Amino acid sequence: MPTTTPIPSTADRITRLLVTADSLLTNPLGAQLTTAGRHRGAAYALRIALELAIAAALKPRNAKLPELNMRAQRLCLRHYAGHDLAYRVDALYAQLCRGCKYHHDELGPSEAQVRDWGEEVAALSRELAGSVAVPSFPAQAGPDRTAAADAGVQPSAG
Repeated sequence: MPTTTPIPSTADRITRLLVTADSLLTNPLGAQLTTAGRHRGAAYALRIALELAIAAALKPRNAKLPELNMRAQRLCLRHYAGHDLAYRVDALYAQLCRGCKYHHDELGPSEAQVRDWGEEVAALSRELAGSVAVPSFPAQAGPDRTAAADAGVQPSAG
């Protein structure tokens, strides 16, 4: 009778990815990978960890949000986690995306950069896990909308 291995929680998966990234930086894995390849691999593991943290933060708010592509999830994050946290997530995500791509005319990320990114992914993962939803969608600015919001009615689309 085959035994089934329980699926690790999202927090466990994120932790494992952070450990994998650190392992790529400290353990050369023999002569199989170049230094630049290990740095890019670590950046890729960190990017996946950040994507898991984003999806986990959105799932309690709406079960269908994690099915969206990452760009759409990051846009939704602005509403659910606030602009400041979403901005930090976007900035780190952009750096990680650049860090895991190979460009023949650019240097890859340094070990110090990847370690800094790892610390930031860990911190943002904790913040996203504890983030609370913004109570209501932000209304567009304008006198009609402000007056309608004060009165508790929906302004006309006209």
